[in-house]
Amino acid sequence: MFNYVRFKGSILLILVLVLVTGQGLAAAEAGEYLKYQEPQPTTSSWLSTTSYIISLLITFAVVLGLAYLTSRFLAKKMTGIRENPNSKIYTTLPLGPNRAIYVVEIAGKFLVLGVTEQNITLLSEITSLSEIEQLKSMNDASVSPEPFSNIFQRQIVSLKNMQNNFPLVFGLDTPEIREKEFQNDSRKR
Repeated sequence: MFNYVRFKGSILLILVLVLVTGQGLAAAEAGEYLKYQEPQPTTSSWLSTTSYIISLLITFAVVLGLAYLTSRFLAKKMTGIRENPNSKIYTTLPLGPNRAIYVVEIAGKFLVLGVTEQNITLLSEITSLSEIEQLKSMNDASVSPEPFSNIFQRQIVSLKNMQNNFPLVFGLDTPEIREKEFQNDSRKR
């Protein structure tokens, strides 16, 4: 029985192959099988172009809106620990990778903490009023930012000095530069 079904399946397969290849050969003989056809130009109206641009703008707005909402959502989740105005880090002394000593103020107490990757250890508590005032004054002096105008003026002066340091790059042509070029050319010969 199995051989009979196998025999019929083989004959059916041969017939299908002959029919398929026969049609392919007939099309190849007629010259239409791989005949090149010019691509048809697409027609688009101003309405379809306008609707496409509007859909792009709407998609862009939706993506921006989702990005904004996601950032707001993550900001609320990530800021679970709110900064307390009564808590400050006054100084840090790094001792190595993942090791440091911190002087912090928490709830009005000044603590010296040893911090490692595994734990935080209370080393001491600062109770001397003179040391506390010294820490506060040191922190106040280091916090005052430099005015932007001073930083800007310093950068402008630095750029002007760069022009003097690299005159060929900035197109300055002075007699001293020509003399140096002449000396360099004569050394190369």
